[in-house]
Amino acid sequence: MSTRQALLGPVLGLALALTLVPGRAFATPERQVILVVTAERSYDQALGDPLLMQLARAGGLGLVTTSGGADDAPRTAVNLGAGRSSLDSPSGAVPFQERDGGLTVDAAPYRAAAGDAVPGFLGSSLAQAGLGVAYIDTGSGAGEVAMLTAMDRDGLIPSVYLDGSSASDVLPDEASDILRNSDLVVVPNPELLSVALEDTEAGEVLVVVVGAGASEDMRDRGDAVAPIVVARGAPDELLGGGGDPTGLTSSTTRLDGVVSDVDVAPTILDFLGVPIPREMVGEPIRSSDAPPSDLHERYLEFRDVVGPVGAAILALALASLFAGLAAVFLFRHPAPWLAGAIALAMLASLALFVATTPASILPTLSYAIVTGCLVVVAALVLTVALFRGRRDPRAAVATAAVSGLVLVVLDGVFGWPSQLTPLLGGAALEGERFFGLGNAHAGIVLAGAVLGAARLPTRAGVALMTAAAAFAGLPFLGADLGGSLTLAMAAALWFGLQRWRNLGWRTWAVVVAVTLGTLVLVAIADRVLPGGRTQLSQVAEGEGGLGVFIDRLVANFRATSANASAWLAVLGLPVWAMVAIRRPGRLRPTLEPDPRWRDAVVVLALAGIAGYLLNDTYGLAGSSFAFVSAAMLYPTLFSLRAGGRASASMVERAGLQPPTDRS
Repeated sequence: MSTRQALLGPVLGLALALTLVPGRAFATPERQVILVVTAERSYDQALGDPLLMQLARAGGLGLVTTSGGADDAPRTAVNLGAGRSSLDSPSGAVPFQERDGGLTVDAAPYRAAAGDAVPGFLGSSLAQAGLGVAYIDTGSGAGEVAMLTAMDRDGLIPSVYLDGSSASDVLPDEASDILRNSDLVVVPNPELLSVALEDTEAGEVLVVVVGAGASEDMRDRGDAVAPIVVARGAPDELLGGGGDPTGLTSSTTRLDGVVSDVDVAPTILDFLGVPIPREMVGEPIRSSDAPPSDLHERYLEFRDVVGPVGAAILALALASLFAGLAAVFLFRHPAPWLAGAIALAMLASLALFVATTPASILPTLSYAIVTGCLVVVAALVLTVALFRGRRDPRAAVATAAVSGLVLVVLDGVFGWPSQLTPLLGGAALEGERFFGLGNAHAGIVLAGAVLGAARLPTRAGVALMTAAAAFAGLPFLGADLGGSLTLAMAAALWFGLQRWRNLGWRTWAVVVAVTLGTLVLVAIADRVLPGGRTQLSQVAEGEGGLGVFIDRLVANFRATSANASAWLAVLGLPVWAMVAIRRPGRLRPTLEPDPRWRDAVVVLALAGIAGYLLNDTYGLAGSSFAFVSAAMLYPTLFSLRAGGRASASMVERAGLQPPTDRS
């Protein structure tokens, strides 16, 4: 026998043996994830479901929310699989085709609408790690939204069982084999859980049950948040938990009982030992103290009261604004009592605006209690503002603005209790980020810092705005990149106007330098200071590039288009900036005696425009517009109340020494 013949037998034997070894896709996993993506299930329904409550006692129960469109099931399902919020998503049944034991979803429409998110990123990450993904539906066999979470980037789900006629209490042999040999199993309803936990052969299982979208009943009562249950352990122990359920939280929310939909994919990858891609902005879910039942009840109270309260404050603000514009620009000689009444209403609307911060932390959000708190706090702010402005009306507006700044700073120091249910809108349960400085409140901080600086020496004013920018950007305080950049730009503009008295190239060079420096400092602070490792550094370091900025601007444009009054604020800011620069005759008593006040109006208007472009809602621009309008009109109306005898001596009577106007 030749040497070649002698070696042939062992080689063939080895090859045959290798073919008999099961591949990774067919090996029983030591760890397994069962993910249930169930559409239109409310938190109250989860509380009343014995199976889910058994799992919650072994793990935890929480609320899961998304950034906008929280009641849209397909979009939530895309977010779950992307680990990042999608811009939008097609609604309706999911289009798919079965092939080769799996199925392919027509993912193109979801990719086109997702913006910076990557639909199917979870499935692709698991496939790259050599782990198997399966989808099992024994209830409908239709295109359920859960498919969007199970698919990879190309829409492929490699292992699938679809049979709408199968009994939910017994898994068919084919489905059972798929279950036992897959690392991640996605199902569209929780009824299969008990059967799946009996059939699985994994030593440790992570069960995640998450609601996607809102039903009509949920929408009718303003409920836009869904439940999530997470339990981890041996399969035979998960349905035998005793005691009370705990809550859930994550570093994304920093809020007990609440997680984000973008946290689900990182939680699954972390459990299976797969590195979490940087493109996923969520964080692994962990246990917290207690379920968020009280928070959910408070949220429903908030949804019931926030609309009417906000509409009343907005109505007063708009009425006083239009009346003020008419009195200043249309009436040659308005009656003094009329000018005074309009001025008082305008200042009262600012005071109510400021009062929403303390009113948002009330233990009960009933109409009577909220209204009473708003009236009392607004009356206090209005009284102090009128007292401070008895000699110079600019001081009244500045006092109201600084009062708002102080209240927001105090709110931040005490952990942002108002941001759970803020009466200015944008509740913590209606966004992807649940901590720090909200956009509308960032506008209050901006107005307080800028108008406060107008009453201070130049260095003190720059220091005030710089401190406000740091407050907005530090990860353990504001954690708001857009707000921090906006305030930094305002500080640079203010410095340039006070130093060179114009908006020339030197001023804009300072603005660019300060903006870039703030980006770097925010990224460093987010990585090294307590409370960091948020999305701030990811955005500041340019992850996603220009696409992130464009997506946020598109989202902002859509939100603005849904609210006509928001366009008034956005378009009104550049108008006020031009008016302040041109100084028309009826406004000269307001703008000429103290050039710093005119500079403050210009800075606040320009910074408000920048804030609109940098953030994904119009809140900062809206708040800025309210204070800019009052800064322009209230002193003028005050002058008209005195019979139009506005004098440049108001500044001297107030004890101010404005710099020489060389612009």
